[in-house]
Amino acid sequence: MLKYLISTFTVILFMTVKSYAAPLHAYYCFNLETEESINTFIGAFDNFFASPASKGVSTHRLYAFPLNGANKFSHCIVTENSSPSQFEKNNKIVNSSTEGKELLGIIAGAGEIIMEGAGTPIIASDNQNPTSPVGVIIDIRAKNSKAFVAALSKLVNSPGQKGEMIVFEDTFTGIKGRTHYVVINGSSLEEALSNLNETLTSDDGQKYLKGANKFRRVMDTALLNLVKSWEVE
Repeated sequence: MLKYLISTFTVILFMTVKSYAAPLHAYYCFNLETEESINTFIGAFDNFFASPASKGVSTHRLYAFPLNGANKFSHCIVTENSSPSQFEKNNKIVNSSTEGKELLGIIAGAGEIIMEGAGTPIIASDNQNPTSPVGVIIDIRAKNSKAFVAALSKLVNSPGQKGEMIVFEDTFTGIKGRTHYVVINGSSLEEALSNLNETLTSDDGQKYLKGANKFRRVMDTALLNLVKSWEVE
């Protein structure tokens, strides 16, 4: 089961109706109960990415979910793949190397995997910063995907949209019933919440909300914090 648990998510994520460089983000979410297990998890990735075996592997980012409601995971590891073939390349590199197998063994012992899936970024504002430290993630169930994407695309590209916003379509669904998730990032929680509030209370946001219930249902809203990134050089 724990074949390769690390290969592409949401957070935390990107594209604006023009193409973007990461069409598949896989996410693997764990329950890391102690500070020791978190440090063990981070140390395992530090060691792997410091080794020659990591050459060719995608960027990985670790996110914490401190206010996660009914969801039982505390952290998610996300990889940003340029293509589905890059996802497969990651699997091959990790599963065929001694360092990769050591990584998998350590993270399997650090915490229980709760959820896994992958999303495709389909809409994003222009001002993206993948290392923004805080984000608000909104889980969506679209009743009419075409109408939802069209309306949200219009909002994201409007003067009323504030800050960083990214919309993902679930390619392989992790959360039951979810079809899309929206991430609003910021340099702080205050900024992320302000960006969301200003967007939705703008004239463009109000126009979006007026018809939104016809084509989508908000399932849940959660907070995420970027813990660490392992960047591709």
